[in-house]
Amino acid sequence: MIRFRPQRRRSRGFTLLESCVALAIFAAGAMALYGLLDSNLFALGRANDVSRQTLVVRNAVEHLSAVNPMRQPKGSLVFGTAEIDWQSTLVEPIRTGQSPSGAMGDFDLGLYEVEFTVTDAGRTLGTWHLRVVGYEKVRGFFMDFD
Repeated sequence: MIRFRPQRRRSRGFTLLESCVALAIFAAGAMALYGLLDSNLFALGRANDVSRQTLVVRNAVEHLSAVNPMRQPKGSLVFGTAEIDWQSTLVEPIRTGQSPSGAMGDFDLGLYEVEFTVTDAGRTLGTWHLRVVGYEKVRGFFMDFD
């Protein structure tokens, strides 16, 4: 008995259906990678903003810690493109200071809450609060260094 085998046609390339499936798989993978890249770029930009904000706020806190709110209750200053506006409010009543031996000191002291707002390139970064001691020399030898 002789058997006939059907002849198989050899494929000479991709069919249109195979090409469409391959293109759909490639597009789905590319879109997933684009979404990942986009979210990473957004996170990188946000981290850069927070880093800059931290630097500006640290500079503002350093400067405002040295300001005497009894003499300068409000003001503003500029660090590069950042602008800091502050206003202080008396929290505790003004009291007479004491020397280390317990005698009446040369200064009157008051506790102030300093509220400052940071604006960078026209965009408000936030508002913070800082407590600072204000002082004024009222007794003893007076020397004005201003």
